[in-house]
Formats: sequence, structure tokens, C-alpha cells
Amino acid sequence: MPRALAILLLAILGSAPAMSREQAIPAVRKANQAAILTVEGPITSITASSLKRRLTEAMADGADTVVIRLNTPGGELMSTLDICRMLKADAPPNTVAWIDPYAFSAGTVIALACREIVIAPGGMFGDSAPVSPLGPIPQTERAKIESPLLTEVVDSARRNRYDERLVQAFVSLGIELWLLENAETGQRIAVDRTEYRDIYGEEPPETIPSITPPADDAPPIAPWFDAMMSNAPGAPEDISDMVQRPSSRVRLGADDREDWILIGQVVSSDRLLALTPAESIAYGMVPRTIADEAELQAFLGASSLRTYERSWSESLVIFLVSWPVRIVLIIIFLVCLFVEFAFPGTGIFGVGSIAALVVLLGAPWIVGLAQWWDILFVLLGMALVAVELPLLPGTFVAGISGALLMLAGLVGTFVSGDMNSSELVDGLFRGILIVTTGLVGAVAIMWWLGRRFEHSRFASRFILRTD
Repeated sequence: MPRALAILLLAILGSAPAMSREQAIPAVRKANQAAILTVEGPITSITASSLKRRLTEAMADGADTVVIRLNTPGGELMSTLDICRMLKADAPPNTVAWIDPYAFSAGTVIALACREIVIAPGGMFGDSAPVSPLGPIPQTERAKIESPLLTEVVDSARRNRYDERLVQAFVSLGIELWLLENAETGQRIAVDRTEYRDIYGEEPPETIPSITPPADDAPPIAPWFDAMMSNAPGAPEDISDMVQRPSSRVRLGADDREDWILIGQVVSSDRLLALTPAESIAYGMVPRTIADEAELQAFLGASSLRTYERSWSESLVIFLVSWPVRIVLIIIFLVCLFVEFAFPGTGIFGVGSIAALVVLLGAPWIVGLAQWWDILFVLLGMALVAVELPLLPGTFVAGISGALLMLAGLVGTFVSGDMNSSELVDGLFRGILIVTTGLVGAVAIMWWLGRRFEHSRFASRFILRTD
């Protein structure tokens, strides 16, 4: 009997770590069937539509947890806001952003919209200020662009227990933050210059030291809401109950001076916040690093984990709307059109021109870039050029008008109808640059063909001649 009791005791003790690990997964994080939706490369309207399709498919398959696996340098503002709205309104309550390895700019904004963020070892995220290929953005325009971004990240912070000031430092320059730690509880909090002066009665230090994560038994950086602190009674377990909750953190003052110790400066006024895994853990943005899918499944306590990739058609459209491909398509379209008009023969070059045009306009149409007037301008321009050559040679009015209409239509395929003013300018600049590059390349090829094509034996087979 004593031996049997000893064996039973050893079995219980041996299973205790497994039981504690199972119980260590919070109810709000615990998953049954998790779906991984990958986001790679620049974020565009294609990304948003692809995510929507895959999210619908995953939920139809019974997924109760969605993991957004991010590896992106950023992307379009409106597409980013659409994805954030989708994650908050249409996805299951348990959403996790897995930064593997990088999520800058729009990628960070999307990560913040998720209930929880994890990061791969060696990863990084942050640096979400809007930029323009035209150079520095004027102050008024920058404020206009930053306003919806700041609103979005602050709303995410209030939903998901992130510090409002930290997330704003991802987006805006001029935000200075210092990290304080409670001497008794180990709790950490971020304060700005004004609050630091109120506490200590002096200016804060300007240097940014290396900040290490807190001890395992100490809470990380304090949430921005005092009612949401981990030691607060009645703190909600379901993050969805915190939607649109206003900020309620009590500012510290001189009476709190003895309770808080300076850890170091988080970010200076001339920098945007970007976090490594150790820093993101120290600031309470990330609970831990996740290296692979096995660790992710254990972290979620999920019984199954399935990845939903982009479809081949979505990948093909992304390839077709890339700028190198569109330059090549513009060159093929113009050169084949020139050859067909200059040396009418079998119609092979006319078919090639039409095929290039269909791809050139069809791919942007699928992703919502090309509008009906873009296609109308291109077709009307081709008609005017066709009228100029056989019916009105030498007048150049119809030909020049047709060429301008075609160029305007092609540039229009780079501009989405729902962009704000800054993105509209960026789209126009990108479209003009790509179309001009294709036009210059086509003119150079047409000049070369004009000198050699007519005397070529190969070309003579495609040209109809009369005796």
C-alpha cells in the first residue's frame, strides 16, 4: 500500500507542470481551431480583398481564432483602415498578430487592431508615420493624413490594453516618453515630459538607454486605463467589452515621487518608435516571442492550426499590377499598335496590342484601381489615332488628342477613386512616372524599328504589297 501511494503521488507531481501550463493560457486567448492568414509585401486593395475572402472561408470552416501573420513594409492608408475595420467588426474576438519578422508602417497599425501581438525572434515593428514619394509632406497635409491613423491606433489601444502614448509614438514625431517603474509592485508606466516634471520637479534626461524586460513576476507597462490594470478588481476578461472606452488613466504628480523609479527614455522627439522583441516585451506590447507554428499552437492552446494563403489568381493580379510588368505591358501595347498601323498585314501585332491592353486595364479593374472612364479614355484615344492615320493624315489634331486621352486613361489606372488628397497625388505621380517610362521605352523601340523594319526580309512577309 505505501508503494502504491508513492506511485500515485509521483504521477500527480509529474502531471502538475502540464496542468499548470494548460491553466496558464488565459480564457480570452484559448483557441480551439486557429486560422493563419498571411500578409506579405506592400498592403494594397488586393491585400484587403484577399484577407476578406480568406477570413470568410476560415470562419465558415469553424475557426474561432484568427492569426494575421505579418511581413510587410507598409502600404496604402485606405486599405489599411479597411483591414482594421474588418478585424474589429467581422473577425472572431480572438485575433492575434504574428509579426514574422517585420511589420512597419501600415503593418504596425494592422497589428495593433488585433487583440494580441506576438513577434518572431529578431523581428521588429513600428515606424508608422505616413510618407510620400514626392518628398516631405507639408505640415497641414501631414496632420490631415495622421489624424485617421492616430484615431485608429488610439482606438486599438483602448480595446486591447496598450498604452495610448506608446502607440501614438509609432505614428507622430515630437512625442517624448519616459518609462517609470513602481518600486513596490514592479508595475511600469510611460509618461511624457510634462508629467515627468510634475512628478520630479525637473527636466527628464535626454539619453535613451537599453531597457530590459521586467521580472517574470512583475506586471509589464501599465495599461492606459486604471480600471484595466491586472490588479484592479472587476477587470474585464473579454476585451470586446472595452470597445470605444474613453481614456481614464490618472496622471501622476509630486505625491507619487517616492513610488516611481526612472527606468529610461523610451523615445525622443526626433524619432519614431520602433520596437525589437525585447523592447516590445518590456513595454507590454508583446507577451512573448513565437518562432514557429508549433510554438504558436502551444501559445494559443489550439487543437488545430491551418494556414490560408493567397490564391494563385490573387498572386497573379499582384504580379500584373506591379510597376515593372506594367511598364513592359505599356511598351508592348504601343509598339504593337505602331507596327500594326504603320505596316498593316496579318493582324498579329494588332492582336498583341489588344492582348497587352486587356491585361493592362483588366488587372487594375479587378482590384478597383481602373474606373470606367479610364477604359473609355483609352478606347476613345485609340479610335482617334486610328481615324488620324487613314482619314485625316497630316492634321495631327485627332492623333494628338487620341494620344493624350490614352495617356490620361493609363495614368488613371494608378489612382483609386476612394483616396484622400495626399494619396491621390502619390498615385498620379507614380502613374505619370511609370507611363512616361513605358512611353520613352516604346518610342525608342519604334524609332529603331522605323529604321530597320521596312527593309527586313522577315518584316516583308507581314506587309501586303501591290505589283
